[in-house]
Amino acid sequence: MSVWEDVVTTGLIGTDRRPVPDELPPSWSAGLEQDHDPAHAVLSLAARHRAASRAGGLLPSCPPGPIGPPERVPVAGSAAHEILARLISPPQVDLLNLWLVTAVQAGQRASAAYWTSLVLVAVRTAALDRTALAGAIGDRGVWFVEQNPQWARLGKDLRSRLSDRASAEHTVAGVEVGEDAVRADPESILAAAMPWPDRLTRTVLEIIGSGRLHKHGVRYAAAVGARLPLEHYELLGSALLTSTPLPSVREALLALERTVWVRLEMRSAFTAEPIMAERLAMPPW
Repeated sequence: MSVWEDVVTTGLIGTDRRPVPDELPPSWSAGLEQDHDPAHAVLSLAARHRAASRAGGLLPSCPPGPIGPPERVPVAGSAAHEILARLISPPQVDLLNLWLVTAVQAGQRASAAYWTSLVLVAVRTAALDRTALAGAIGDRGVWFVEQNPQWARLGKDLRSRLSDRASAEHTVAGVEVGEDAVRADPESILAAAMPWPDRLTRTVLEIIGSGRLHKHGVRYAAAVGARLPLEHYELLGSALLTSTPLPSVREALLALERTVWVRLEMRSAFTAEPIMAERLAMPPW
């Protein structure tokens, strides 16, 4: 009987009926002379034998894991990702869509560190532009999504959109809307064809500045700010001067101005061009 079989027999029968073997290899017996508990000594011998067995043999092999496709699109810079981090938590979907589209238009992509956060937003809301998301995370990012069974449906959708080159050029389908229609239904501007003409921007600013939207003004202003043509940014100055000095109006105009300013920052981050417009100073109401 081998030494190991002796140890196994002792473990099965019990140390009260069979003593721990005396003749042990030096590598097994080192330190056991200080162990006065026979049961503990048997367990120690079993652990040492297991370690020696595994060290002297090959571990079971498995097929190699899947390899993702190479990424050919450069990653956006740190300035762009600082903006992305602000837009993800909490999610500002309208501006997130603009970030994704701007990244695609600039020929850049979102860092892999942000893929999971972006996917979680896409899973929670259909308002996130999935065509732009597919373009902004690229082939490797879509492959990453496909590896998670819980995201299988989203991965399939993104894969089908990835080949859609419309993601490279952001065009917002919309309808022609006049000033009277916007005054009657302010929300109609959100479906208007872009870019808006100057007169529509003035009408929207007039509505926000009038205070007629009350507590809904902040939400409306933020949605407008995500769509307002950047070349109309300076029109905010006249809106500030002619608006009703109510707290709700001030908050709405602040939300509008902050949203547009983020878009200016975004454009500068992707193009490395300085922001030409000066940030507007709010009146001391």
